[in-house]
Amino acid sequence: MHKRFLILALASVLSIASGAYAQRLLDRSEVQELNGVEVTEQLGNHVPLDAVFTNAQGQQIELGTYFDGETPVILALVYYQCPVVCPVVLSQLAASLNKLDYAAGDDFKVLVVSFDHTETTAMAMGERTNFLGEYNRGETPEALAGVAFHTGDALNIKRLVNAVGFGFNPLDNGDFSHPISLMVLSPKGKVTRYMYGFDYPAQEIKLTLLDASQGKIAASLGDRLLHFCYRFDPLAGEYSIQAIRVMQVGALLTLAFMIIGLTILFMGERVRRKFYLANTMSNGSIDTGADDNDSHSSNTSSGSCARAQTGHVS
Repeated sequence: MHKRFLILALASVLSIASGAYAQRLLDRSEVQELNGVEVTEQLGNHVPLDAVFTNAQGQQIELGTYFDGETPVILALVYYQCPVVCPVVLSQLAASLNKLDYAAGDDFKVLVVSFDHTETTAMAMGERTNFLGEYNRGETPEALAGVAFHTGDALNIKRLVNAVGFGFNPLDNGDFSHPISLMVLSPKGKVTRYMYGFDYPAQEIKLTLLDASQGKIAASLGDRLLHFCYRFDPLAGEYSIQAIRVMQVGALLTLAFMIIGLTILFMGERVRRKFYLANTMSNGSIDTGADDNDSHSSNTSSGSCARAQTGHVS
């Protein structure tokens, strides 16, 4: 009896494990092999700014509305009825943004577009509500304006996915095979970076957004140094510190400290010199006054003696 129970339990575990493996997130090469879809990176391409989509409030919006020349954009291509992958992508993105000291709506925007043209505005609204609920700043007016979920027709969806190189294929069960990727766009709508999988470290997101905006959203000197010293390594697929940039910063800081030090020494010497001259002039005035008094006393005494002698002759 116990042995049979053990066999059944083991079979159940194996069944669950095989199901989990079947739902394992595939990398780009695996997805391409199985389903013929992948991301064909289109770095430097511009998204179609005149493409029209419907936001979660049911309004028709041109994509170009979201690009102001100052604020970078994180673009997520998903479908709202996705059973596993897309909800996790959005949840992980919200969790990563919670660790970021930049705020959606102020420093960047989040655009989510369904690539399934049959999905509805109500679905977009539901997913947006979930996302904002997971995002710590989701109730701020800036986030409400800076996080937008969309649906669209087949033509505009095709224009957008082609511009960023995002492939997808329908499956027999009504789902889609698609890559797991986010795109980061410049403030003018140019594709600047792709982020794959589920892991979006806050530091990498910050560097990606700084890159996309060319440092315009840097909130501090530290952010500017971060943007200057780190560069994306396409071979490694991550940002790495650039030794030459660190040396340049070190040289500039050394020069700055030397200039500051010399300035302090020079100003200190000028202050000491002024103080010395002031003391010298003050002492000189006192001595001159004493000499004048002595001369005056001497003259007075001589005059007295002269008068005394004159009187005696008389």
